[in-house]
Amino acid sequence: MTDCQSVFITRHGPPSVLQLQSSSLSDPRQHEVQVKIKYSGINFADIMSRIGIYTTRLKPPYIPGMEIAGVVMKTGADEYNSILGKTVVGICKSGGYSTHVNVPAEQLFIIEEKWLSVAASIPVNYLTAYFMMLHQGSLKKDETILIHGIGGGVGIAALQIAQNIGATIIGTASLGKHAKIQELGVDNLIDYRNEKFYEKVMDITDGIGVDLVLDPLGGKELANSYKCLAEFGRVGVYGFSSAVTGLKRSYIKILPKFLQMPKFNPRHLMMKNQGAFGFHLGMIRQRKDLVQRYGKILFEWLEERSINPVIDCLFELENAEDAHQYIADRKNIGKVLLNSK
Repeated sequence: MTDCQSVFITRHGPPSVLQLQSSSLSDPRQHEVQVKIKYSGINFADIMSRIGIYTTRLKPPYIPGMEIAGVVMKTGADEYNSILGKTVVGICKSGGYSTHVNVPAEQLFIIEEKWLSVAASIPVNYLTAYFMMLHQGSLKKDETILIHGIGGGVGIAALQIAQNIGATIIGTASLGKHAKIQELGVDNLIDYRNEKFYEKVMDITDGIGVDLVLDPLGGKELANSYKCLAEFGRVGVYGFSSAVTGLKRSYIKILPKFLQMPKFNPRHLMMKNQGAFGFHLGMIRQRKDLVQRYGKILFEWLEERSINPVIDCLFELENAEDAHQYIADRKNIGKVLLNSK
């Protein structure tokens, strides 16, 4: 057993339900290794999980967090002893908001120590963007992509991948984030709070539309994203952030947004030569080999400086409540991390 300090979601609700507590972690199972965590990534999925509206819903109390970086301290089998003491980054189902976690060895990437804090922002955000843009979305050079929430973790990752392959970028973000995103090389920005993004997209593209949309919004906004597609365009869905309308769950507010979600008719897609798909990193079951393959590509790009993760700010583990509030207020530009010391 290992003594830990862990942040628990004690019940579904506002950020105040996040509580730092002492806990014990069992030794890793045969297919696992135990990581002493240095940094944990915070994702919008954690916000939805805390509220109680995430797709893979866990019953409180539990430790959230699906993205970690640290050092391997124990192994569950001798075959993994070669990575003892190695610096790693990886994905876990939960348990990342802690000082230690057990993770399946196949879900880890060995990295150089110099990349530790930066690499903690890659597994969820960059893999999500890579899968949707290049594996499912087949985005190509000179095609145009609409990235919703371009200032967020996945948004920044998608921005950099699009730049890496030579695609044209349009992004939505609140006006206060535009200057920073312009510094990252994107000029076609839409203030989603005060402008109708569909009208702006059609104006920017001279009425043609875009080749790919990354939509974490869901609800009626997904229908507007679909309207933005050019011929042979694709829309990829990876969230339902429009359902997060406050600090805690409200089915009265969520239900109308759920009912406004468009139902894609295969016949309509066929007649318009368009496509729609969804992505959930945590639901990959049969093709986990792709996670390793694409992860290695992303870390090669990091070494080459082809991607440069943006870390917005760092919160101490005991201040997870403040970190959640910061993200819920849509203040971050890039990744927010927890420091486990």
